[in-house]
Amino acid sequence: MVEDDIVENLTRFGLSEKEALAYITVLQNGSTTIRVVSEETDISKSYAYDIVGKLEERELIEIDDHVQPTQLRAIPPSEGINNLVSQLDTIETQLDDLFDSKTYEQQKFSIIKSRRTILTQLVDLIDAATEEIILALPASTLHRVEDSLQAAQDRGVFCMLLVTEYEGEVQIADSIANVVQTWNAPAPVTLTIDRSDGIVSSAEAVLNSNSDEYAIYHAEEHIVSSLFDSFIANYWPMGEQSYVAEAGPLPRTFTSFRHAVFEATLYLMDGQQVTTEIEIRPTQSEDTFETITGTITNVKQSLVRPFSNDFPTQESFVIETATDTFTVGGYRAFLEDFEARDITLKSTSDV
Repeated sequence: MVEDDIVENLTRFGLSEKEALAYITVLQNGSTTIRVVSEETDISKSYAYDIVGKLEERELIEIDDHVQPTQLRAIPPSEGINNLVSQLDTIETQLDDLFDSKTYEQQKFSIIKSRRTILTQLVDLIDAATEEIILALPASTLHRVEDSLQAAQDRGVFCMLLVTEYEGEVQIADSIANVVQTWNAPAPVTLTIDRSDGIVSSAEAVLNSNSDEYAIYHAEEHIVSSLFDSFIANYWPMGEQSYVAEAGPLPRTFTSFRHAVFEATLYLMDGQQVTTEIEIRPTQSEDTFETITGTITNVKQSLVRPFSNDFPTQESFVIETATDTFTVGGYRAFLEDFEARDITLKSTSDV
C-alpha cells in the first residue's frame, strides 16, 4: 500500500514507525488532536504526547497549546522534508568529525558480497582512475560500466577491455577503450586501475543476484600487479581483437608506461619513427632519475596485436641514442637495463 511505502521511506530518515504513522495522521487530518493521533495510530495517549513532541522537534508539525484541546498542524511537507534534510546535513558534519579517515584510507582489503555492490564498486573505481584501466567483464553486464569507461576515455585514461562470454549479442562502442578484445568463454571479472586498486570475482558474482559468489577488493600494490599479470598472461591472449584506437597526436607526455608503449607501438606499426625524451634510472636501484633523449627502435608488448613480447608480461622499449642502445621497462622493471618514469613521445618532425 502507498501508506506502507511512505512509512518505510520516513523510517529511513530516522523516524520510528509510530512517529511516521503519527505524522501521516496529522498530514491527513490537516489540524487534529492528540486523541485522534492516539486512536488512529493505536498508541496510548501518553505515548502520543511523547511522539508529537518529537515530531515538533524535527520541525514536521506545529503544536498550538493555546487552545483546547491542543491542536496539531502539519508544516507543509516541502518545508518539513527540507527540515529533515537540514538535520541530516548537521549529523553528517558531526559524523565526519568523528570519522577516522586515516584508518579508512589504510584499508587494503575487503570482501564484497552483493552483485549490486560489486557493480557499484567497479563503477566507482573506473571513475577514480587517472592513468589506466584494465578490465575483463561479461558482455551482458558491460552496459553497467559503459558511461564510466567513456568518461575515462574523455579524460585520457588508457583502457584495455576484454569482453567475455561474448556471442555478438551486444554492441561494443568503439569509444570506451583504447583496445577491445572479445572472448566467448567465461573468465574472472578483473579490474585494476593505476597499479593501485583492483577487484577480482567469478563471473557468476555479477551475473546472478542470488549467487553465493563474492568479489575481493585489493589496494595492495603487489597484489594488484599480480592481478594484471594473471589477466595479461592467461586471459588477454585468448581474446579476439575487435577494436584498436588510432594513435594520438604527438608530442605527448605519459606517466603510464603501458600507455606510452601502446602509443609507440601504433606509430611503429604504421612505419613512423618515434623519438622519446624519457626519465630513467638503472633497474632495481634508488639512483636519481635522469632525462635522456633517443629513438625507439623496437617495442616488446602484448597489448595490441600482433604481439611482440618474449614472455607474457613483457613491456619494454629498445632505445637508441648517439652513443648507446639499451632496453627500458616501466615501474619496478627488473629485466631491462633501465626503469622509466615520465615518458614524452615525439615524432621525427618534432625533433
